[in-house]
Amino acid sequence: MNESLSFDYPTLPLLVKALRAEARLSILKSLKDGPKASSAIFADLRSNGFSDMEKSTFYYHLLLLKSLGIIYEVSQIIGAGKPEKVWGLAAERIIIKLVS
Repeated sequence: MNESLSFDYPTLPLLVKALRAEARLSILKSLKDGPKASSAIFADLRSNGFSDMEKSTFYYHLLLLKSLGIIYEVSQIIGAGKPEKVWGLAAERIIIKLVS
């Protein structure tokens, strides 16, 4: 995990969009103590107020956070079926550069 992740002013709307959704904040909270498998994050969300969340919605939230570089795929767990991704926070803090 990096110490910080920097965003320039033009990306501010995308960052705000990503962080204003309670589900995405809950994903980040779930990862604060270290990397977790997708199923463990999903279970955390379902037990913390998102009991009706569909898996497709969950993966949408994960992929949006990944696209901004806020989370990343740490590894995969190979099992009997499709490999399961393990996710981690990319940084401890987010920095916004208002001036280039």
